[in-house]
Amino acid sequence: MALLVDGDLSRLDDLKAQDAGVLDVANGEGLDPRAKLDLAAGEIQEEVEAFLDWEETGRVDQVVASVSLKRWHVLKTLEAVYRDAYFSQLNDRYGQKWRHFEALAEEQRRRYFESGVQMAAQPVRRPSRVSAEIGEGVTGAATYWVQATLLDAERRESAASAAVAVSSPVPHSLLVSVLFPEENATHWNLYAGADEASVGLQNAEPLPVGETWMLPASGLVSGRPPGNGQTADFRVVRSGLLRRG
Repeated sequence: MALLVDGDLSRLDDLKAQDAGVLDVANGEGLDPRAKLDLAAGEIQEEVEAFLDWEETGRVDQVVASVSLKRWHVLKTLEAVYRDAYFSQLNDRYGQKWRHFEALAEEQRRRYFESGVQMAAQPVRRPSRVSAEIGEGVTGAATYWVQATLLDAERRESAASAAVAVSSPVPHSLLVSVLFPEENATHWNLYAGADEASVGLQNAEPLPVGETWMLPASGLVSGRPPGNGQTADFRVVRSGLLRRG
């Protein structure tokens, strides 16, 4: 799983899965659902950090983005969308939706903290930026989707970066590198494909941080897809005790 601090806890499709009409409402009321996703994520991160500080256990950068945490995020985002839609029009239907998702979000928040905050003992953040550059070369016209992960000295692998798409209509080369890697990262993996669904591992061995990957003359290979990131090593519960797994 990704880490809370990696960002992108949920996507627009996750909102639609919970409430099919939310994007139409946001568009009709001039609201930015992506901004609401970011706002809800920031508020959740503040709450989780305050909880860990109170328990005097762990750091917020260790928090794993569990299924329970993601559900809280989706519900909190929907609450924010319908709250703003209600105050924009004072529409009772939006008001009912707002209060509905407010109650669901609060219940999910309670469940999340009661079950324990899932933590990675040695967190590895995903790459914040990946550079994919087209240069002169002999490879035929193509489009590439590129992602990367970071690994630490023990080969713990982060979640994948956001996908970057580049293309060239003429013969070319492709160079990929990770920008601004985390301090604890020692290596990285490159995943690439002709489309986002076919992205697969391209390097036989992890690449040292700072090394640039170049597309070989043979082209892309069909490697395994990116993993989901790190699993939790322990949980922090309200009592301050730790539970394994």
